Amino acid sequence: MGNLIRWLIFVPAFLLLFSSCKDENDIVDPPPAAGPEFGSIGMSPDNDTVTIEFSEGVFKAGVLNQPLTGSELQVTLSGGQSSLDSFRVIHTSGEKLAIIRLYLKGIADGNETVMVKPAGALKIVNQASIPMKETEQISISLSDIGIIGRWVSTGENLSPVFQQFGFDSVYMHFRADDNYTFESFTTGGIHNSLSGTYTQNISTVAGIRQIVLDQTLPVAAVISGIFSLQGTDTVMMIYETVQTQPVVAGLTPPTPELGFGSTGLLGSDNTQRFIRTRNN
Repeated sequence: MGNLIRWLIFVPAFLLLFSSCKDENDIVDPPPAAGPEFGSIGMSPDNDTVTIEFSEGVFKAGVLNQPLTGSELQVTLSGGQSSLDSFRVIHTSGEKLAIIRLYLKGIADGNETVMVKPAGALKIVNQASIPMKETEQISISLSDIGIIGRWVSTGENLSPVFQQFGFDSVYMHFRADDNYTFESFTTGGIHNSLSGTYTQNISTVAGIRQIVLDQTLPVAAVISGIFSLQGTDTVMMIYETVQTQPVVAGLTPPTPELGFGSTGLLGSDNTQRFIRTRNN
C-alpha cells in the first residue's frame, strides 16, 4: 500500500514538470518593431516643392538627432519632357514632414513621375533608431503648369516697341492662385507696376496657348494674347499681348491661327521673349 501511495504522488509531479517544459517551448518572441514608413506625398501647384509625410518623426541615421539631408533620400524623375537637375531637402530633426525643393530642366507636360526612396538601408531612422526599409517608396506626378512662374526679359529679348520707349527690363510673375504682377524698368529709372488676375488656355494650334489678363491695378484693363513655351534646359517664352479693354484704335489681339506678329498695326514689333527664372 505504501508503494502505491508513493507512485500516485510521483505521477502528478512528473506530469506537472512535463507540462511546465511544454509551456516554455511554446513561448513565441514578439515581432521586431517596425521602422518609419512613407505616409503621404504632395506637390506644389508650380512643380517646385514636394512635401513628404512620414509615419512618425525621423532622423538621419548614424548620428545623434540630426535632420534629413539630400544624402538620405533618393529622388528621381521619369517620363514626360522635363528632367531633374538637382534637389534640396529641408527637414527639422524628429519631425514627420520633409520638404524637397526640385530644380527642373525643360517644360513639364504632366507625364513626369517623381519617385522618392530612402538612399540606402540604414539612412533614415525613428526615435528608437529603427531604420526605414530600403524598399519603401512613394511617388507623385508633375503638372503642366503653362505660364506659372517668374519670367524676365532684358536686352535683345525685349520687343522693339519696348526698346523704342526706353525699357531696360520687364519682370512677370504668374502665380498658381491665378494672380499676376508685371514690373518694368526704363533706362531712366522709371518703375511701372501692374497687377491683377489671369486665365490661360491651350489652343487648337499646337505649341501656342492663349492668355487673358484682367488688370485691376493701377487701373482696370483687359489684355489678351498668345504665348509659346520652348526649351529642353532653360525655358523660354515667346509672348505677345495687347490691351483689348478699353479698346486701343488699330490694335487687335494676336490669335493662335494667325500666329506671332499678328497684333494689328504693331506687327512683329510687339513680340517679346522671356526666360523663366527660379522661385527658390
